[in-house]
Amino acid sequence: MDKRASLIKAFKEEIKRARPASYPVCIDSFTNLWQYEFGSFEQLPPDIERLVAYRAAELGLMDDDG
Repeated sequence: MDKRASLIKAFKEEIKRARPASYPVCIDSFTNLWQYEFGSFEQLPPDIERLVAYRAAELGLMDDDG
């Protein structure tokens, strides 16, 4: 399994185990690691891309409509 697939799998498992209140921390941690490892958010699966975009909108980093 390549590094991207491994990180995505670990993130999905973490989200499944996490309480909803801790989702923002999980997403922030994932995006920090992804950015460090790969330099951009390209090649994210659509479901994870939506979570990251929603979190960015929550933080005021982008518009809610995408």
